[in-house]
Amino acid sequence: MLGRNNESGRFLKGFTLIEMITVIVLLGIIAGILTPFISKAMQAYTHSKARASLVDKGRLALERLAREVRLAVPNSLSVLSSGTGIEFMRSRAGGRYVERFDDFGAEFSRTNRRFRKNANLTELYAVGTGVAFTAGDVLVIGNTSPANLQAGNSSIALTSISATTNLGAGNDGTLNGRIMNFTGQQFTVESPGKHFSIADRTIEVGLSGNILHWYNAAAGAYDTAVNWSSTDPVLVNGVTTVAFSYAPGTPQSTGVLRINLLLADSTTGQTIQLYREFHVRNTP
Repeated sequence: MLGRNNESGRFLKGFTLIEMITVIVLLGIIAGILTPFISKAMQAYTHSKARASLVDKGRLALERLAREVRLAVPNSLSVLSSGTGIEFMRSRAGGRYVERFDDFGAEFSRTNRRFRKNANLTELYAVGTGVAFTAGDVLVIGNTSPANLQAGNSSIALTSISATTNLGAGNDGTLNGRIMNFTGQQFTVESPGKHFSIADRTIEVGLSGNILHWYNAAAGAYDTAVNWSSTDPVLVNGVTTVAFSYAPGTPQSTGVLRINLLLADSTTGQTIQLYREFHVRNTP
């Protein structure tokens, strides 16, 4: 378009209304063509970000669970609530006890403090000086099943842990040991490796709604029953389904805990599935 400037008499360039409408229409057509491509690219980015976030929080939850399961007392793990939860007793420490016929020379000389199967024991030697007592500790020896542990056939609450001595009458003949004290227990199974565990907590992980909750209680709360609830700490949310299964194995091979976890993002509808196997020590 050409228009005359009335003052100078010069002509100035400009756009007519028709030209402007034509440009707007063309831009609208181009935008309409490009919008689906841009929208799909943005949607793909959003979905990819949501899936990455699901993988991150799922792996974090499984890593935390793996660390705890590695500390499980042998043969204490149970699958609960049709595979939506597990329970186990956690061991905070362990060591080697002294058996009746062990040859330590003059060391660990008190026979009543040496392990004897089916004997009524109130004290037990532990080799080394690294075991300390904490209120609520439970001594576990020769556990072969959750039922055995729950019945108290392989466990007893500790009352104290004291140092051995090589002084005075009836001494232990060594300073390199500890004496685990309890009210009285007849252990019906001996450990092949003369190993004992000191358990301090009962751990449960279970599904409530769409959240896996973490139940943490004293070792005495071990009862192979569902105790977790929606008020317990969150291990991971956004759970669509979870399936726990456990193959206990044999004394010559570890047990295997399998977890199949499906997570969903409520905003985008994206889902991811994680599968993990944990090897669980089960030799008494």
